[in-house]
Amino acid sequence: MSEHPLSALARNSYDALAKGDLDSISPLLTDDVVFHVPGRGPLAGDYRGKEEVLRYLKQLIESTDNTLRFEPESFLVGDDHVAAILQIQGERGGKNLDDRGLQVFKSRDGKISERWSYPQDPYTADEFFA
Repeated sequence: MSEHPLSALARNSYDALAKGDLDSISPLLTDDVVFHVPGRGPLAGDYRGKEEVLRYLKQLIESTDNTLRFEPESFLVGDDHVAAILQIQGERGGKNLDDRGLQVFKSRDGKISERWSYPQDPYTADEFFA
């Protein structure tokens, strides 16, 4: 059985991020994409437009020396949304991140148009990136 196109879209974004390959992520995003990043840490906020989202993803890659991994455990798919249940791991400045979370993607024309992140413990993520 083949993977649902929305699950594949999310998985492809995680695979490219793990490789630090922003050139492969860019075509997966609509020009007006919005990423919603929760919390009170330095990376929290809304990132609007492909340029801002790619700059945010570059910060994730650089601040973790490309150790940050989003490992999907399962996907829940709707008409134009996919939710990924994740294991999130990374290293930064002698700190380790090992958390679970959920990311919800909205798709338009086969691309990611919006993403919401819900870490299991948002304070852990805030502390990790502080």
